[in-house]
This record gives sequence, C-alpha cells and structure tokens, in this order.
Amino acid sequence: MDPLANLGHDARMGWAEAMAAARAGLLRLSDREIALVGRTAAAARRAHLERIAVVVSWLGNGTIYLILALALVGFAGDAAWRELGVAALCGAISHIVYPAIKRVAGRPRPFEHRPGLVPPSAPLDVFSFPSGHLMTLSATMTPVLFAWPSLWLVALALWLALAWSRVATAHHYPSDLLGGTLLGVGIALPVTWALR
Repeated sequence: MDPLANLGHDARMGWAEAMAAARAGLLRLSDREIALVGRTAAAARRAHLERIAVVVSWLGNGTIYLILALALVGFAGDAAWRELGVAALCGAISHIVYPAIKRVAGRPRPFEHRPGLVPPSAPLDVFSFPSGHLMTLSATMTPVLFAWPSLWLVALALWLALAWSRVATAHHYPSDLLGGTLLGVGIALPVTWALR
C-alpha cells in the first residue's frame, strides 16, 4: 500500500523532493563519517576485538533485554514488573515506527559505501539509518531510568558498548547511532510520562 496514494499530486511531489533532499544529505554525511567507521573497524580487527563486537551486537538483537529484565527483577523485586511493561511497550512502539523510517531514509550501510569494509557478521536488515539497536536500547532504558535514576551509569555503559560494536562491525555510522537514540528516547519519553 502506497502511503502517499491519498495525497494530491503537488503534495506527493513535495514529499518526494523532501525525501530526495534528505537522502542526499545522508549520503553526504556518509562520505564524512566513513573514515571514522573504517578506522574503528580496523582497530577492532587489529586488537582482536572483532569477535567481542559481534557478540555485543548479537546480544543487542534481543538477548540483552532478557538479561536486563532478570537483573532488574533481582534489583527491584516486584516493583520492576510495571517498569518492564512500560519498557516493553516503548520498544514495541519503536519497532512499529522504525521500519518505515529505514525505508524512507534508504541509507546504505558503511560496508556497502566503502568496498574495503567487510562486516564480520550479517546485518538484520538492509538500511543503516537509524540504528535499531540503539533505538531499542534507548526506548527501553528510558522508563527504567525514570524509575531508578541511579542506574544511569549502567545505561551509559550499555549504550557505549552497543554503539561501539555497531560501528566496529561496519553496520552503522555514528549519525545512525544518534538518530536511533533520539528516536528511541523521543518515543519513550511521552509514553513514560503518560503512564506514570
């Protein structure tokens, strides 16, 4: 189903021009960020950290959320269940919005932008912007941090590890990480406030 089908011709043309400009901007940004991605991926390979980057990225596919939920229940007891429910809702809403943004942005992944970059693992989908891993982490950790602000160092450490792994595997640019983070927090904040 074409989301633009109900728009008039002028509105469709305006939308298409805006998306073409946004895609061109992302491609220019890719040109600026590709050297950083290349250096990060090369450093991980030289320091034998590539396998760690792959494992951290794999944990970010979903396994880490089960581990975090169990740790939170151990930390907070029954009080954790409500916040885990809000976190799951924020993550679910993010995943409803996220695929459409990826398709519209259409940003190729770094390893497609620079032929010499070879990812040590296959990505979950085709496009780079925004990072779904950082989006999910940010969306699910926002309500947790509202309930337990003392966990901010844990959240920051998780964010840094996952962000590094996504660049080290040549799956994302730094701006993808920022976009995913802003998307996750932007969805989670109103949901968290509404359910408090």
